[in-house]
Amino acid sequence: MARQQRYQTIPIAGTHNALVVGMSWQAVLGQDLTAAAMKAAHQAGATHFTQAGPRSLVVGLLIAQGRDRRAKAKTRLYSAAAAFAQLYRHGTHIAFAELPQGGFWITVAVDGTVQTGGDRILPDADAANQALEGLLQRYRDAVLHGTDRPGAAPFQFNQLASQANTQSSLRRAAFRLSMISPMWWVVFGLILAYVAWDTVQTWWQEKQAQERQRLEAMRTAVDAHALWKQALDSWARSTKADGEAGLNRLLNAVADVPVNPGRWQLAEASCQPAAGSCSAEYVRGLLADNNSLRAALPVSWKVSFPTLGTAKASWPMDETRTTKPLALAAVPVAGDLDRIWIPSWQALSPALQDVKLDPPKAVPIRVPNIQLPNGLEQPVPLPADMTVPAMRSFTINAPLRSFYGLALPDSTALTQLQVRYQPDTQPKLTASSFAATLEGVLYVQPR
Repeated sequence: MARQQRYQTIPIAGTHNALVVGMSWQAVLGQDLTAAAMKAAHQAGATHFTQAGPRSLVVGLLIAQGRDRRAKAKTRLYSAAAAFAQLYRHGTHIAFAELPQGGFWITVAVDGTVQTGGDRILPDADAANQALEGLLQRYRDAVLHGTDRPGAAPFQFNQLASQANTQSSLRRAAFRLSMISPMWWVVFGLILAYVAWDTVQTWWQEKQAQERQRLEAMRTAVDAHALWKQALDSWARSTKADGEAGLNRLLNAVADVPVNPGRWQLAEASCQPAAGSCSAEYVRGLLADNNSLRAALPVSWKVSFPTLGTAKASWPMDETRTTKPLALAAVPVAGDLDRIWIPSWQALSPALQDVKLDPPKAVPIRVPNIQLPNGLEQPVPLPADMTVPAMRSFTINAPLRSFYGLALPDSTALTQLQVRYQPDTQPKLTASSFAATLEGVLYVQPR
């Protein structure tokens, strides 16, 4: 039998019951015909079946859909074909009727037994009449009911109401989950959800408690000082410091920059110790050209001319390495910075234009982790007697000559020294033809 069966139900007037048309019928064999009928229903995946009686050799099968599948449906179902066969227990009879929901129904009963394929629903009149012609050729002595052909007996579905009895009643093949009302599924679902939630909550709380105990035991066993010392040492090795030696190197580098090479005039020059290179920009003067500049500059310099009146030059700084990895022992505490170094800047302040010193912020150190038994990683807290260095960015604007008197701690990292040549500037304490900007970072210990 097909997995999805086409059938219709026709209400029986005055009751909650209904007739079913379009069932599948097949013969059964065996000593226990009821057991054979049940087996046939199971094999076909049917939800309902019917027999004309305990000794009937045919069984009608139905795969109910929707509300018809539910175990507590109020409507009792009866086979219209089986009821018709009970009306005419002798001879061959064929019923033909138009269905209220569309289509046509044809059934065949021989001596009170529904025939295989004798409970059919046809989609339209042409298909129904064609099927009827085939049945008349097969059952030439059949009595017709319900057609407009000569000699046909009248037929109405209400004639079958009197035969809605145990012999035509549909029995459930077996209990199926789909027979349970959706309301009960909702109730079962809510109960199961609550039980699952309560179980998970209890398990989670116990697991969290065990995890806290295990973490606490692990923290006491971990050498936090060693892990954090290793992290700080790794950061210090990757951090470069210049100090006053690095500042002197920058001052020497910009001092060697030609001011008027080949009748070109210096606009500005800058050096970056991290990159180990310097650059300069020039503006073309009278009677100057590209060749005169190239001839006046060192051969190792790279020169380019973005426009007709400007030029850019770049060259590597000398190989005297003043930059070295930061030594944690040389990092002053914040109190020493305020007590020693900042006062020296204050003494030099009359020769400085402006000084910008940012508030301290923590340096980017990778926090050490420990691996837990579950494979996850747990950050190691910083021991109370250890500190993470802080960094204070600074920017100083002043005449170039003022930087020769600037004192810097060894934990200073210089970013850039930029010099701007302004020949028309009137020289004074805070002004010069060579205006300079120094940028860098001071590393300090919070305490």
